[in-house]
Amino acid sequence: MSKKNRKQTNTFLQSKNKKNRLKINSNVSSNIPKYSPIKVDWFGRVCRFVNQKGSVLPTDTEMFGCEIVRDLPNYIRDFVKKIGFDVVIRVPISNHDGLTGSGKRGECNNNSNMLSLSIGGHRLYGYAINQKVYGKLNGKKINGVVFHSHSVWYTPEGKTRCVTDYSNSQYVDDRKEVLFVPVGLNSIEEKHCLRLVKIRMFESNKNVDFLNTDTFENSVNEVLDVRLKMKHLVRYLRKKGNDIIFQKLMSSYDSNEEEIYWRGKIEESHFGKVSLFTGKSWDYFKNKILNTYFPTKQVSLSF
Repeated sequence: MSKKNRKQTNTFLQSKNKKNRLKINSNVSSNIPKYSPIKVDWFGRVCRFVNQKGSVLPTDTEMFGCEIVRDLPNYIRDFVKKIGFDVVIRVPISNHDGLTGSGKRGECNNNSNMLSLSIGGHRLYGYAINQKVYGKLNGKKINGVVFHSHSVWYTPEGKTRCVTDYSNSQYVDDRKEVLFVPVGLNSIEEKHCLRLVKIRMFESNKNVDFLNTDTFENSVNEVLDVRLKMKHLVRYLRKKGNDIIFQKLMSSYDSNEEEIYWRGKIEESHFGKVSLFTGKSWDYFKNKILNTYFPTKQVSLSF
């Protein structure tokens, strides 16, 4: 074969490969959903959904500075995708002997919010996963899982940590890590009308119990995304003209009420230990937040 023919053949193959690459890239990008609209909360922090179904590549190994867990049972992974999210990450639990690991138990939302406001970073909201064995039936283990709403701290350094002191809690694995489904950043519930309900399901029948409402069961196929439920409710209230109910539901959007709400949350926040790096207690950081967002008004005196 002459040099001329070889050159033409290579050019043809290169052109064909280029078209295939463009086609593949186009297909991949079309399958990745767009991010949710960017909204900001009272502090100016971005509030948006994350970890949307189809947004994480199969080759990705980390998200928010944490390991992506790929070896979960199929029924758990399938359910996560069924409710519109993609992967589960393994979030380390901060040292309980230091300030950033001594957040008040039961106040994970406020704990992560306060650290993001005082030190930086973001609050990351989502589902914590607790796998359990509920006994045996006919010699076989009854495997189940509980999804409950939880918040963790996404640090300025790009790491995610559980900062709430859940010592001896059923929701942690040997007090070292939490399996976590990232859902949204910062005040995602208020700005996108989101509420994550507590859910329990079993591997054997794959039925779902909603635990923090009136208990009832639905098949997985009947479980709707809670965001859609809230949106339908808002549309219904507007259509029916129930202004009082609607305003009460959406009261968090009122800036004056938000200011009162957030000031109260800051003042009641608590971390039981001092910083291992600076030796400062939470009172120092609390005052830092208050002075930044609620500065004392200076009264000018005229003589």
